[in-house]
Amino acid sequence: MPEQAKDIQERELTSGRSPAAITVAALIIVLCLYALFEAALKALGQLPLVAAPGTWWHWIAALPGELDPAWLGAMGAGLVLLGVVLLVQGLRRGRRARHLLACEDGILMVDDQVLAASLAHRARAEAGVGPGQVLVTVVRERVDVQLSPTSGTPVNPEAIMAGLEDELRVNLVEPLPQVHVRVAERGVIGQ
Repeated sequence: MPEQAKDIQERELTSGRSPAAITVAALIIVLCLYALFEAALKALGQLPLVAAPGTWWHWIAALPGELDPAWLGAMGAGLVLLGVVLLVQGLRRGRRARHLLACEDGILMVDDQVLAASLAHRARAEAGVGPGQVLVTVVRERVDVQLSPTSGTPVNPEAIMAGLEDELRVNLVEPLPQVHVRVAERGVIGQ
């Protein structure tokens, strides 16, 4: 596969980090706007909305001061947790809800929702049930199938699983997800 095709494949399968960056930037902007608003109120001689900017700086400089150690520990743990979340978000690659289909001539991708619809159709055919009786979700390398059989009609979960695995192999889905079938204990009437 040419290098350009690998780059396109990587870009289409992984998500960017812009949602996290936008969230952090929006929080910083809101914090700065609040500080600007408080400074403007002080400059106009008005009472502060929460506290004047100088009060915040004195409070931060006086930490831990008379603050309860439990609150100080909770704030520290919260900041550490925020830092870890941002670090992990920055270092790991996100994954879009897509799977590759093997194709020699190019790059062929399918959204997980489309793959789930195809697998639901196959599961309905294998089980002999109606459209509302099968729910398929595809999440990364896992396919979960929830099936509500028609009352009085036995369903073979192994046959359904084999049919879905065959469907995935025929469509050359990469990476091949694991299929898990769960049949409801109670059936539905008249489907």
